[in-house]
Amino acid sequence: MKLHALISGLFLAALQFTSHDAHALGRMKQNMHLIQEDQKGFAIYRTSEPNAADMQNFCKLGITEMMVLSGDGQIDTDLAKKYCPQLKVVYNTQQTAKIPMSGDFLDGFDSWVKESQAMGKKIAFRCHCGCHRTGRLAAYYQMKYMGYSAEAANKDLRKFAKYMILYPFLDNQVRALHDYVEGKSCSEKEKYCVRKNDAPSDDIAILARAEN
Repeated sequence: MKLHALISGLFLAALQFTSHDAHALGRMKQNMHLIQEDQKGFAIYRTSEPNAADMQNFCKLGITEMMVLSGDGQIDTDLAKKYCPQLKVVYNTQQTAKIPMSGDFLDGFDSWVKESQAMGKKIAFRCHCGCHRTGRLAAYYQMKYMGYSAEAANKDLRKFAKYMILYPFLDNQVRALHDYVEGKSCSEKEKYCVRKNDAPSDDIAILARAEN
């Protein structure tokens, strides 16, 4: 009974852990990692919400474009004005980890990557802690451009993420993304599969509530 009560307590504590808490703790340390680079100057990084020192580091690395998956790209724009004028935010939409990415979004991401590869640009993408939305997109990149298996991509996602007990569905989404990359029918439940189109923000909110 005591063990059952302890497990129940831990589970309830996890449910009460808010996204704001994850955000605050995630900002204790920059969660930045190089995903891939080539001899032509191209490089792609995954990262978390920046502060002034982070923005200065982005500039030293030569990063010129940032995709923001948490909808707070004004933070980057304001910091860039002072610390890295070369950096521009090219996408700024609040995605939801529980809602799979869409084919529309992935097409846009692929176009950005291919253009950056051709031009030898250094680019990056982020959410708040650089963990879940960022990890999911990094997994897609690794499977699409680096030949990772779903298992290998999920392993990397867990390596750089936090509080994965709250995000077990990301494993399923990554496996569904691998099917998408391979041009196969989704082998996961529909709620984990790549959506065809981007939904308006109000629809995303409704979908997120429906999944809870």
